[in-house]
Amino acid sequence: MTATERSGTLCSTDTGKHAARAGVAGARVATGELMTVIWKRAVALTAAALAMALGGSTLSAQSASADPAGVFRTLNWENAADRTIPGAPPPGFIKQWASSHGATTVTSPVRDGSYAARFQLNKNDPVISNGKRAEISQGNRQPVNAERWYGFSINLPADWVHDPSAEIVSQWHQCDESNCPGGSPPLALLTDEGHWKIDFRGNIIDLGPYATGRWTDWVFHVKWRTDDKGVLEVWRDGQVALPPYTGATHAGGPYSPYFKFGIYKWDWNKAQSQSTTTQRVMYYDALRLGDERAGYEDVRPTGGTDCGTATLPIAAASATTFEPINPPAQAVDGNLSTRWSGQGFGASLFLELSSVRRLCGTRVAWHLGDQRWNDYTVYTSLDNVTYTKAWEGRSSGTTTGLEQRLFTNGPRDARYVKISFWQNPQNDWASITEAAVLGS
Repeated sequence: MTATERSGTLCSTDTGKHAARAGVAGARVATGELMTVIWKRAVALTAAALAMALGGSTLSAQSASADPAGVFRTLNWENAADRTIPGAPPPGFIKQWASSHGATTVTSPVRDGSYAARFQLNKNDPVISNGKRAEISQGNRQPVNAERWYGFSINLPADWVHDPSAEIVSQWHQCDESNCPGGSPPLALLTDEGHWKIDFRGNIIDLGPYATGRWTDWVFHVKWRTDDKGVLEVWRDGQVALPPYTGATHAGGPYSPYFKFGIYKWDWNKAQSQSTTTQRVMYYDALRLGDERAGYEDVRPTGGTDCGTATLPIAAASATTFEPINPPAQAVDGNLSTRWSGQGFGASLFLELSSVRRLCGTRVAWHLGDQRWNDYTVYTSLDNVTYTKAWEGRSSGTTTGLEQRLFTNGPRDARYVKISFWQNPQNDWASITEAAVLGS
């Protein structure tokens, strides 16, 4: 009698040995990896016991690297504490959306890590803060005469078609106190007539056509001043987008302007709107805010943009263990209703490409993925003998669809990918319905 996973439950079967061992070179476990498996098991048990003692749950294996000096806030959605939308804004920010679709986190597309923000604004959404908007905002009271660096990346999807009325996608708003100047924001990034444009103190600066279906990286450097000591510099995709400006950057008040990002479409709040579209959706990632100690390199968006995120063809799939009814080939057949299932801590699925390629990450869909999370590690190899870790963490536990994870330290050359399962909260079965490798 052996165990098998059927419909998410552990049951018995007498059909023979269902844990067939794959005779592939990639299935060999080196001594160092065996020690890692033993250590991981001990850590997993310790973490689970500690969580139970504290009345909580085990933590994700993901961890964030420290920000450079001068970067006082990173919002790339990798920290679980920041993934509070749509119910609430991330810590330190203010919610400015009226509908549950207004701001959410997604796993694709992403620019930095494994998550990004998705903003959606519908023409019939309720008015909030006197306008039609789906935005996340800094607090109103920013230090007077502040010097700030802002880095972020925006993805306009293919359906971001030309519309006669413009929309702001990032803005710097004057303070809201009674003694602050009113009117339009002193600085805004917008899309209009199929182009990126900047509105700087009422002057519209055309930066040329926008591209859809890809990430566009931005860095803004501003010294918020009302005298000739102000500065504005702008970069797009690593290139200077606006010649350096010196002079007043806002009209005054007791505080510097504060930053807001998302979608603001003022025309939709007019009785005679010129707009010909009824919905806008965009993605936002890799936000870093820096002070006078920061610089361009500290806040510029980073991630896998030097490597494509196309799905690469898989030449072969194998595994360290599998049920005959759920072989590894079923993890790459394009069918989410079939799966590979292998039992045991460290059960691994191997994906082989036809040649060495530049790899960026993976997409993995888990059986019962909307009912349980799975801790796993992704490794890569050039020769199917020596594997190095590329990513480690936990699936969301909220979807049966493909979840994208980009490699932690960026792209790498490899031909083989190994996905090793460690644990889930229900049993010791690794069950992947589909797996894909991303690269160029």
